[in-house]
Amino acid sequence: MSSRTLSGGGAGRLGFIAHAMEAFAFLLRIGFSVVRREATLLRFESSNVFVNVYHGRASYQVGLELGRLNEGDTYSLHEVLSAIAPAEIERARCQATDRATLERCLTAMADTIQRSCHDLLRGDAAAFEELQSVVAPKRQVETIRSQFGAIIDRADRAWESKDFTQAADLYEKAAPGLDATRVKRLEYLRGKGPKRSDT
Repeated sequence: MSSRTLSGGGAGRLGFIAHAMEAFAFLLRIGFSVVRREATLLRFESSNVFVNVYHGRASYQVGLELGRLNEGDTYSLHEVLSAIAPAEIERARCQATDRATLERCLTAMADTIQRSCHDLLRGDAAAFEELQSVVAPKRQVETIRSQFGAIIDRADRAWESKDFTQAADLYEKAAPGLDATRVKRLEYLRGKGPKRSDT
């Protein structure tokens, strides 16, 4: 690797590599090895699981992904903790623009993963199946909402300006992506009577 890839003599931006190696040293003790190291990314792999630790180049978000090598699944730290340790989410979410904050973030994240993700790190199939069962519906909702987001925004504007005919048409088009509040709006608009013609 070039010295540019490993800026700061291999330390990475703000000493990312050094801090991440220290924080996640426990992975080496349970059978992982480092297979990739860049200024803002460190990748660990065992025989069947990978862990990516990164420091966002533009966002400065300190994050982590894990998954199984042979299954092609990847889960963000937020998804993992939402499923198995929701109380830990805030502790493991941070941005770092200085060394001290980066070190603190990496240490907290590593501690959380070490305490909460033992079965996932072992590659336990049942643990991954359980994680998938929690994450898949949430991903589906997010995908649907992103598909219908622009229509929902237009429907909301029509609703706020009391253009109920247009609001009803747009909410109907975006029905799969509506949350509970907008579903109630659509039900209300459907019940407003025969002013709308659907034929």
